[in-house]
Amino acid sequence: MSKELTVRAGIVSERIEKNLVKVKVLHDGGCGDCEGSCGSSENLLSSNYFEVTALDPLGVNEGDRVRLEIEPRSFGKLAAIVFGIPATMLLGGLGIGTLLSNVLFSGSYGKALQGGTAGLLFIASLGGLMVYDRYLAANSSTRAKITEFLDENCQLDGITE
Repeated sequence: MSKELTVRAGIVSERIEKNLVKVKVLHDGGCGDCEGSCGSSENLLSSNYFEVTALDPLGVNEGDRVRLEIEPRSFGKLAAIVFGIPATMLLGGLGIGTLLSNVLFSGSYGKALQGGTAGLLFIASLGGLMVYDRYLAANSSTRAKITEFLDENCQLDGITE
């Protein structure tokens, strides 16, 4: 399954680093049924633009009107990771704890080993999710990329600095 890129126009509002800029992107008619998959952290109906951080391979300046491609987020994949991995680790920990308790203990310590193993694997999965979240946050700026100059130093109606 391939990801469909969204192509939008916007105005460069700020340079963050050598190859990263913030771009104010206008909402268009296609944003009416949007659920924020292109990265808008603002309420889509509260303003006529949203701001994204984009890679800048062209060397744009503040005020330049540009075209950019935005890779949509995969909310289904993230939901499966956030809920599926901890649940799987919890159930797997119960199974491993049961096997170990049958081999090592046949008394009252069996239940404690099951719960302890399940809890340990569950906590480990949450730690792994925190590391993955930091990885996504560090690489989230690569979801948008400037592809073309439209005009230099222009202002679009409705976008104010």
